[in-house]
Amino acid sequence: MKLTSLYTIASLALAYSSTLVFAGRPQSYKLNPDPEGQYPRLGACPDEHSCVFPPDLSQFIPGSYFDLRVELHAYDTSFTNKTVEPYENFKTTVRRNNGPWVDVDQFFNFEETPALENWDFEWANTIESVVSDDVAPVPVAVTSRIWRKLKFDKPGTYDVSVQYGPKEGYTVRYTVIEPKKPKKKAKNAILFIADGCNIGMITAARALARKHTSGKYHDLLSFEHFDNLGHVLTNSVDGLVTDSANSASAYATGHKGSVSALGVYADSSKDPFDDPKVELITELIRRRQPGKAVGVVTTAAGQDATPAAFYTHTRERGESAHIVDQLVHGVPDWVDAVVPDVWLAGGAEYFKGEEALNQTNYYDLLEKEFGYQIVLNKKDLNNYHDNDKLLGAFRTGNLDVWMERNIFNNNTVGNGAAPDLSGNDALGIDQPGLEDMTIKALEVLKKRGGKDGFFLMSEAASVDKKLHPLDFNRAWADLIEMDVTIQKTVDWLKKNDEFEDTLIIFTADHSHAFDVFGSVDQKYMAEHDSNKDMRNSIGLYAASGWPGYFDNDNDGFPDNWNPKITLAAGTNNYPDHYEAFALSSTGPREPSVSDGHNGYIANKKDQAGKYGKGLHYNGNLPIGNDQGVHSMADVFIYSNGPGSDNFKKTIENWNVFYGLTEALDLQRPSKHEK
Repeated sequence: MKLTSLYTIASLALAYSSTLVFAGRPQSYKLNPDPEGQYPRLGACPDEHSCVFPPDLSQFIPGSYFDLRVELHAYDTSFTNKTVEPYENFKTTVRRNNGPWVDVDQFFNFEETPALENWDFEWANTIESVVSDDVAPVPVAVTSRIWRKLKFDKPGTYDVSVQYGPKEGYTVRYTVIEPKKPKKKAKNAILFIADGCNIGMITAARALARKHTSGKYHDLLSFEHFDNLGHVLTNSVDGLVTDSANSASAYATGHKGSVSALGVYADSSKDPFDDPKVELITELIRRRQPGKAVGVVTTAAGQDATPAAFYTHTRERGESAHIVDQLVHGVPDWVDAVVPDVWLAGGAEYFKGEEALNQTNYYDLLEKEFGYQIVLNKKDLNNYHDNDKLLGAFRTGNLDVWMERNIFNNNTVGNGAAPDLSGNDALGIDQPGLEDMTIKALEVLKKRGGKDGFFLMSEAASVDKKLHPLDFNRAWADLIEMDVTIQKTVDWLKKNDEFEDTLIIFTADHSHAFDVFGSVDQKYMAEHDSNKDMRNSIGLYAASGWPGYFDNDNDGFPDNWNPKITLAAGTNNYPDHYEAFALSSTGPREPSVSDGHNGYIANKKDQAGKYGKGLHYNGNLPIGNDQGVHSMADVFIYSNGPGSDNFKKTIENWNVFYGLTEALDLQRPSKHEK
């Protein structure tokens, strides 16, 4: 848009902020495509001055709760006006199925109109304002209202319109679906998430973990035997590439979000807890099927983005202390807290001591006031056989990856990560793996859910966490751990007569740009230092051959992790680093290090890069990135059991929520509804 046009709009905004006259009908609905640009004023706000959250095209289940926030933004991109006055008021109206417009307070039976709120923020509207100190961001004055805990009870099309001038306004359109009754109700649902995984990773895991003859695999990975396979679009509400917070939230809520946002639409305020919320599938379970048990399992810290998406509402995924508190206390002006029946993860530092909210001892609180049994190591987890709610926190931070727990246990000596915060070590051998936690969760959930069943989210978090630093061997191992866990889960379900009644889903929340392009003779590369010789150690096409991994004990994992021939693999984005395709046995990989000037250079102490003598890769990311990033590629979704037909085609990430709620018969009100 031309500068003169921007100035005109800004001038109008200033004029209408002092004297607001509502004239005529609300603005008719118009579908506006997302605009070009890297630096929007606020995500999902195509109007020049107003924002409505939930945004245009949002979809709801009848009776599901949400908050409605309207913001008006006054600003002057020409900087002609040194002070920008906020709008003084606006009018919000709602209608259903093109019927008469009704004031929002009347439509939702509010006795009092929520108070106006005002705040300011700075809009970095150009790349120059982001990278240069010489170009100032645009000051924005905000006027807002929020209506808490609303719901649409009837299916239909709903328009929400905000008027902020005689002819200025903006209208969004929502769809409230007709509830679908499942052909066969799933008593249970298990959502397996391999964070950051893509098809290339699955192909690599198969090549490592399955035997083959004449190029034909003796067997596929466990989930490749599922009934259905589809694709999931992963982009966020305001950008091509997502993070784990808003992608997992899309699965948990049926709404796309913004980076770092959990169970909310991101508004422009600084408060990370005032953003408009949308209801989680776990909250819906608690209201409509209160007898159903709920479990959360992850190899990350339990406050990390993916697990937290199933019990948390906050704009900032890093609010770990508050996230722990929300486990059992929830948030104000909302439905009851999820209070999961099972929670198994890392992140012990937020349950007591200095990092805990108000230094609360949540171990004591959860045990005494909420009836949890607390376990802090693998032995105690395996020995637990009671019916109480179960919380396991097995170390501070993320759990150690499969390799450190099973092969390189000495790398965990000296970590000082004991979950009791004693400063002692949490050795890898004492930490449970994904299989241990998932099977124990199933045992407890079956007891607690009984005839009402259960919902479990189980995450292999470090597939993503090791793809970021290009630590491919560790990422492969954690994905193979997921494969083994899924097979053990299927076996457990069959043994306990639950298989036919259980929907099983395996997917990723987002992708990395990983792939295999050949094989590597590691021995030859290790013995030669010239660029030519190292590059010639890579076998392509007919010379790609087969890697030297084998699984003679048939436990699902390779017995040898350092064969002569391994996979030539990589991603399409990376920092400066050296690459020799080697296994880092001394600890997780660190491909780049700080240059002391806000940038990163290749790490000459990186074992996987042959200590600075491997192939040198010039980075293709912004200089402040020390590791690889996510990609926008669609991810797979494998599904099996009742309701799995909902996932056998290409869907958007928010549709996973609708497939789950249909299968579990959560879309219709129940006689138990709270």
